[in-house]
Amino acid sequence: MADSQNPQPLPQRWAIILLAGVVAGALVLSLAGVLPGLSATCATVLALHKLMA
Repeated sequence: MADSQNPQPLPQRWAIILLAGVVAGALVLSLAGVLPGLSATCATVLALHKLMA
């Protein structure tokens, strides 16, 4: 639970996470196809969420 005196900037953090996921997904999509692209997007978002939490 976040400290009431010092809240985290959740919208900025999620914007960074989702943007990185979209970029990674687009790169993999162009190289390997739809399913690997979606997998890369999901894996990137989940990994960054865990790292930045």
